[in-house]
Amino acid sequence: MLSLMLLLIGLLLLPFSSPFQFQYRCPSFERLHRIKIASTCSDELLDLVRSESKEMQASRIETVINDLESTYETPKDDDQDRFQKLIGLYDVSYVKSIQAGDNPVGGKWTRKSGIAQRILRTRRTLQHILPVNTTGIGATVSKNGETVVGEAVNVISLEALWGIVRLTVVLRGDAVPLTMQERTNTTRVVQPLSSQAVKALFDSPRIILGKTGRILNINIGPNSLVLLDTKYCDEKVRIGMGGTSGTRFVFGRCPDGDDEAEEYMKLLQMKPTKKVNALLVLGAIASTGAYGAVAKGAKVTGGILCLVSVLFGSLIATASGGIESNDRGVKFRKEENSIGNLSA
Repeated sequence: MLSLMLLLIGLLLLPFSSPFQFQYRCPSFERLHRIKIASTCSDELLDLVRSESKEMQASRIETVINDLESTYETPKDDDQDRFQKLIGLYDVSYVKSIQAGDNPVGGKWTRKSGIAQRILRTRRTLQHILPVNTTGIGATVSKNGETVVGEAVNVISLEALWGIVRLTVVLRGDAVPLTMQERTNTTRVVQPLSSQAVKALFDSPRIILGKTGRILNINIGPNSLVLLDTKYCDEKVRIGMGGTSGTRFVFGRCPDGDDEAEEYMKLLQMKPTKKVNALLVLGAIASTGAYGAVAKGAKVTGGILCLVSVLFGSLIATASGGIESNDRGVKFRKEENSIGNLSA
């Protein structure tokens, strides 16, 4: 009897106090526990950023973002498939700029104080990560000889006159992994970046007028370069950070069968219009709108049609494509190109 009592006392004095604590220390159990917590947090985050009161819940959004990032296991540098998990179609669900005055999504097209938002309504903003050269107009190797691991496609969809007038702005770029030196160069990046950080080498913006793109489809404006890091990614949500700006993004995966999210593909694959022809088309549309407003009494429809055409024409004539004059990405792309020219 004495021996049995001593054995029970010894068991009670073991370093773990319960079988639950022992299981929690098991690596596989701990990983499953993290996945379960992350899934719950992903659902909450999407609910928060899609709600009409998301500005009032900014503090909770930041907390959930931090919780998700703390559970994320960033792939190792030698993992050849480390970007595969990021592939998908995404809505831009939430943006928080660190620097005052930044408008990282849409430039002049979405700036609330700009002319465009007085005429047009932002219908949808998206950022897709696609496999290499999905669009058929990309590359497998950059001009500097770097391996391309995917395509980044930013889409801004705007409309006026209850959807009668449709404008789509598409920014397509080849995604190139950052080297360790680029990721840790704190003179450019806000903090050391992860193995999933890329630089997106964007073409000039493609501006498309009309739902089918047959009215106007033109590349206009400068090329640009953006550094984007992934801080968390699962089957529901991707959290990104601007490498040079520190801007935080929440991207929600688009559901299967989301036709609007895939509209960009047909528009992007159409042959672009020449600049002169585009200005002639817009001039004709503006004249038609003005005539309708003055002579036919269609003041609202004709006036908006005229204003929209003049707006597009001015953006095309000034060759900005909606990119703002102080855009850092344009400066970085020029620096990238100069490095390529020197190495050549």
